[in-house]
Amino acid sequence: MSETLNTIGAERRRTRDDTVRARPNRPEPADPTPAWRRVLHRWPTILSTWLVVLAAALVAGLLWPPTYQATASMTVTPSAVNPLTGDSGFEEVEMQTEMATMASQRITLRAAALLQDVPVEEADPALAEDLLERLSTTAPDDTQVLRVTVTGDDPNQAAERANALATAYLADRGEDVQTTADDTLKRIDESIAGLERSDDDSSSLRQLREQRTALALIAPTPGRVISEATPPQEPSSAGIPLFVAGGVVGGLVLGALAGAFRERADRSVRRPDRLADGTGSPAVVLNSVDDEDGALELLRRLSQDEDRAVPRPGSRIAVHSALPGQATVVVQALDAVVSSWGGTVEVVDTRTLTDAVGPLGDTDWLGMDDTTPSLLVATVPPRAGAAELAALTDRVDGVVLAVEPRGRLRRFQERFERLSGRGAAVVPAFVVQRQVRPGTDAAPARDAAPQHR
Repeated sequence: MSETLNTIGAERRRTRDDTVRARPNRPEPADPTPAWRRVLHRWPTILSTWLVVLAAALVAGLLWPPTYQATASMTVTPSAVNPLTGDSGFEEVEMQTEMATMASQRITLRAAALLQDVPVEEADPALAEDLLERLSTTAPDDTQVLRVTVTGDDPNQAAERANALATAYLADRGEDVQTTADDTLKRIDESIAGLERSDDDSSSLRQLREQRTALALIAPTPGRVISEATPPQEPSSAGIPLFVAGGVVGGLVLGALAGAFRERADRSVRRPDRLADGTGSPAVVLNSVDDEDGALELLRRLSQDEDRAVPRPGSRIAVHSALPGQATVVVQALDAVVSSWGGTVEVVDTRTLTDAVGPLGDTDWLGMDDTTPSLLVATVPPRAGAAELAALTDRVDGVVLAVEPRGRLRRFQERFERLSGRGAAVVPAFVVQRQVRPGTDAAPARDAAPQHR
């Protein structure tokens, strides 16, 4: 007997004098696969989504028209106050009000007239509306500086429009200041005329005359442009590097979401970790009939129960798969390993297994080199129901549930849960090879002579 067989049964060796038998050893539950690792398994979806988003961002960057911004800055001078009030000659400027005035239709219509070189009455309302949509105003804190920025498709046009808006605003504000000053002078003149008709040479008359002289000498100054708009040299819109950066980040995010969605929506087994997560039991991976490591792991898992050691003489298991060819793959993989130990694997019909499997009797075979291991394998038809499989659990030492990558995970989960805990060890096997290659010898049938290799 080879060392591998002795290793499988090393932990279960007992003498005939043993009177107490240990409880069956069950495999530890499989640790759930982290969500990020499950998503990473969908790397083809992530990569394809990332490439599509990156290509779309690159095309958008090439087709996106460039835009330019030009800014004109001006100072806003406070208006003079009616001297009759007795207050100081200046008032504080409310910049929020001035910003709202700049972004009004009255100013844009006046700027449109300047751009078209026509009277305000003949200005194009559509141009004024376009200016209103393309301008933005700012005012630094604790200053009386007003900035107007115009966005345009042409740098020269953007600068021209920004300067026109600044000129229109100052002209409009100058008219308001002049109107206020004229009204104030008119009221002062009326007051002076009234006092002169009454021949009253009081101090009030002298004060009014001084205020009128001072107000007449002050020219209305609504403000001035301190920085004219110049045509920008570079576009202010997002360039190709920004689109590419957005495509890289956005592609990774969308790719991860697409991968998570596909992982959640996929109903197939696909991978051993999904099979282990679905059953709560570690899955044995069997790549092909030549996968010796997979077959050894399968025998080890089938031997977890000391009372149902496999492959002791006369041990028997059942193999079920959704595809007929996969059951044959499992049988031939086991046959190759057991035969290398000098044992036999015999395929039998499920109807021949009528007796229930009892506890392991003579355990000395585990330490004997001249013991011939043998294994009876009953292949359960793919269409067999869960009840038929459940009935076999008392008549076999173990059940191998084989599934291919494209097998239905939900159906496999239900069948595994139905069979688990009924006596025989139930081992989920992830079988990659779908069927036996043509020309491969099958395991011997029940009526064939035992093969010792």
